[in-house]
Amino acid sequence: MKANKKLFALAAAAILAAGTIVGCGGDGGQNAAESAEAPAPAQSSEAAGEPSAEESAAEESAKKPSGDAIELTIWHTWGAGPGLDAMQQIADNYNESNDKNIHVTLGYVASQSSGNTQTMDKLMAAIAAGSPPDVALLDNFQVAGWAAQEALMPLDDLMEGVGLTLDGVYEWALEGSRYKDQTYSIPYNGDSRALFYNKDMFEAAGLDPENPPTTIDELTEAAEKLTIRDGSNYQQAGFIPWQFAGKPIYCWGWNFGGEFYDAANNVLTVDDPKNIEAVQWEVDFADRMGGIDFVNFASGLGSGAEDPFVTGQLAMAVRGNFDISNMAVYNPDMNYGVTPIPSKEAGKSANMIGGWGWTIPKGAKNPEASIDFLKYLISEEAQALMSEMSTSFSPLKSVNETVFAGDEVMDVFLQELEHGKIRPPVPVGQELWDGLNTVLDSALHKEDTPDNLMKKLNEKMNAELQKYN
Repeated sequence: MKANKKLFALAAAAILAAGTIVGCGGDGGQNAAESAEAPAPAQSSEAAGEPSAEESAAEESAKKPSGDAIELTIWHTWGAGPGLDAMQQIADNYNESNDKNIHVTLGYVASQSSGNTQTMDKLMAAIAAGSPPDVALLDNFQVAGWAAQEALMPLDDLMEGVGLTLDGVYEWALEGSRYKDQTYSIPYNGDSRALFYNKDMFEAAGLDPENPPTTIDELTEAAEKLTIRDGSNYQQAGFIPWQFAGKPIYCWGWNFGGEFYDAANNVLTVDDPKNIEAVQWEVDFADRMGGIDFVNFASGLGSGAEDPFVTGQLAMAVRGNFDISNMAVYNPDMNYGVTPIPSKEAGKSANMIGGWGWTIPKGAKNPEASIDFLKYLISEEAQALMSEMSTSFSPLKSVNETVFAGDEVMDVFLQELEHGKIRPPVPVGQELWDGLNTVLDSALHKEDTPDNLMKKLNEKMNAELQKYN
């Protein structure tokens, strides 16, 4: 398997310099096991011992040009790391090249959870006070919730004014950018997931490392052969369905053939029988591997240098392309493969796509200047720079095909971008995400059956969704 060593070396070096690691699932500084949306690529700058947002803003203000330049403030949640480095370089390039006398300044806003709670609170407070930033970066599945609260400006007229189109953007990115047939965000990046598996551990267990599992049944059987335990003590686990990017119920519901949202009728379908079957499989899987002992073992696994896949405690794991730099830093000689996530039916692999988008908050003072900056952010020039520096995928297919050409590992993830799904882009998306995580935890601890839990959540979330009709 041939990897793009230059790209991964850049990411690994930046991560080491920042003293942190990119984790799965999209939320700054979040342990991959705790979230499954692709995180803001690194821990918060305060946690890394860097200047606070206020200190950074003060330092940056000293660099602002004098005169009558139009000043734009950009809020994001990304701490130190390659993702922030790329964003800063793009901003610098725009400041130097635009002919409209526009100057953008990045402003870090701390985020400590998969829901970016602190970002949400600060941004909503700023909008309510009539002093929002000119541009804010949001997780794509949260855009609908903000749009439904009338906290964001619709962008279609502004886009038309500067000739900005979203031609060539993946469908999943477009879905996350729109609400009620209006555009509210400009896609920035994306990520996909696959099954990582340790080839040496496969050989030791008598499994063919060149023929990884393609179905749920094959995955379960391989996991049993790869699990080594003595009673409640585990030397290694073959697989943990809810670990890392496999944590979201979305991942397995889709791979059992289920759906979570009927867009035509604006109805959530959490209680799709196939979704319930997926959660029941996770519960049965845990029982098969040791019950509560297995659940407790999984909950105690670490991250970073103690990542169980990196240390050899875990033979298979659903991970994202954002996790590859983790392997490069902590175990560069690991002999692993990457393959599509197994599904109930061979050849039907489904993938949860994550990504972020740029929005203009309601009340922003310079929307015309802001849309000019957003036009640059979605340009092939800026997108190529973002992908090259951060190893994150672009929402532009043409950029990915150029930047990651010849990279066999990334090609697996790129193929998954073609048919990936995003979390339902509905106003209750965050509440649904939290609710599904609670369902999984409750099911694994046998507090209720998956059938009851999923049906209760479906009823609750649809009641909330209907409030926005």
